[in-house]
Amino acid sequence: MRWYKQLDYSSDAFLEAYGRSYEEAFANAARALLSLMLDIRRVSSRGLSDGCEVEGNDLENLLYNWLECILNRFSIDGRAYSRFDVKIECGHGHYVLKANMKGERYDPQRHGIGREVKAVTYHEMNIYRKDDLYAVRFLLDL
Repeated sequence: MRWYKQLDYSSDAFLEAYGRSYEEAFANAARALLSLMLDIRRVSSRGLSDGCEVEGNDLENLLYNWLECILNRFSIDGRAYSRFDVKIECGHGHYVLKANMKGERYDPQRHGIGREVKAVTYHEMNIYRKDDLYAVRFLLDL
C-alpha cells in the first residue's frame, strides 16, 4: 500500500495520507506535501535533525499547523526531510504534536524541482478512520 495518494481535483493539489495511527498518518501527510515539491526519495535522512512542535484546538487545526511547519521549513529555511517521528498528545481541550524530522539542505539539482506549494488550506480537510487505517485529507494551494 502507498502511504499517500493524490485525489482528483480541478486545481490545486488534493492529497490523502494514511497510517496505522494518527501519528503515522500525519508523518505521511508531511511526506506527501514534500513529494509534490521535490523527489523525496533522493533526500538523505543522515544530514539534519530538526524538531517541530505545534498545537491545535482540534485534529484539523493540528494538521494545518503541522503542514505549515513543514512548508515553512522548506520554503524559508531550505530544509528537505524524508523521515518523521511524530508524537501527538491530547489534553485539556487541545492537541500537541512533537516531531523529530531528519533530512538535509534542499538542493534543486539533486532533489529536483516539483510543484510550488503556496499554502496549506482548511478547505476539504478531513481526518477519519478508514477500516483499520487512519486517513487525513487536505488541499494545498498551488
